[in-house]
Amino acid sequence: MKPMWFGLALAALGGCGSRDGGSNRTGPVGSERHAIVPTPGTGPNARTPLAPTMAAIDPRSSEAALQQVSGFARLLNDRKFDQAYMLLGPNAPPRLDFDRQWAAAEALHVTIGEPGGQEGAAGSIFLSIPLEVDGKWRGKPMSRRATAILRRINDVPGSTDAQRRWHIERIDWSSTG
Repeated sequence: MKPMWFGLALAALGGCGSRDGGSNRTGPVGSERHAIVPTPGTGPNARTPLAPTMAAIDPRSSEAALQQVSGFARLLNDRKFDQAYMLLGPNAPPRLDFDRQWAAAEALHVTIGEPGGQEGAAGSIFLSIPLEVDGKWRGKPMSRRATAILRRINDVPGSTDAQRRWHIERIDWSSTG
């Protein structure tokens, strides 16, 4: 008699699996779980006719330079100094100097001002963007003004895509407090 009960129990257990090959269900008995498969062209990253469109920014524009400096300021405010350093161009200060300068900062807040006009010189374009850095350094309140000097190479033969994009060439500091 035991072999018959054992066989019935196995048959009953075998029938408890789902229709999709026996995967476990966690819902109440009789509930069905169906995977929701988005149709192509839908989902959180899909373009929809009602979504606002953003015009592409010309990489040579002052707006593109402003975006670069905005990202730099946001990274400093978030204390992501490694990532902020990576936005500096080839004339960046040595890494140890940069780290030492920002390591003592507490309650850091960097704001950016309006960019000046683009100026050309010897195949390069420069743009100045004012910065204001407020916070505490070693426990003392401090406010400093700086100017981010951005540079990009003109569209000259032999220049690379990277050279034709804005990068922070240097930051000129002046203490105000």
